[in-house]
Amino acid sequence: MFESFDVSLLQAANELRTPGLDLFFSGLTWLGSLWVLLPLCELLILNWRGSDNFAVWTVTVSLLLAGCLSYGLKIGFGRARPDLFPSVISLPADAAFPSGHSAQAAAFLLALLLVLPGRWRWPLGGLFLVLLLAVGYSRVYLQVHWPSDVLGGYALGVFSALLVVAVMRWLVLR
Repeated sequence: MFESFDVSLLQAANELRTPGLDLFFSGLTWLGSLWVLLPLCELLILNWRGSDNFAVWTVTVSLLLAGCLSYGLKIGFGRARPDLFPSVISLPADAAFPSGHSAQAAAFLLALLLVLPGRWRWPLGGLFLVLLLAVGYSRVYLQVHWPSDVLGGYALGVFSALLVVAVMRWLVLR
């Protein structure tokens, strides 16, 4: 089932390729990288208004948990990266499943959304969803992940954020 889904979406992404989109998605994919998201966590730590350590640590720990779990699962599954079409960027050396970029982006954005004041959730929720979908699509467009890797990454990121939020709230409320 997933094989035909994966193949058809990789083929569709390959058919859309242009030099401009190659450049755009090569840059956009960094929004799921620890190289970008960890410094954003540091900026949150340094600049969060008030003394809301709960929010800052919830986002940071969610991101780190998703990253650690994704790398562990990559070792466990050992799924090969797609090779149906030439990749736009060099293939990462690690395994494909789950997509670490998708997991990290999902964990970061969902945790951030959940710790923001309620008045910011609706306006930013749509933007965060678009960013999340764009990061995931960039991994498929660049031909470095199967679409099911991205879906697995999303699930892992959501799990990480929800788990960390629940544990942090439990620690604060006890």
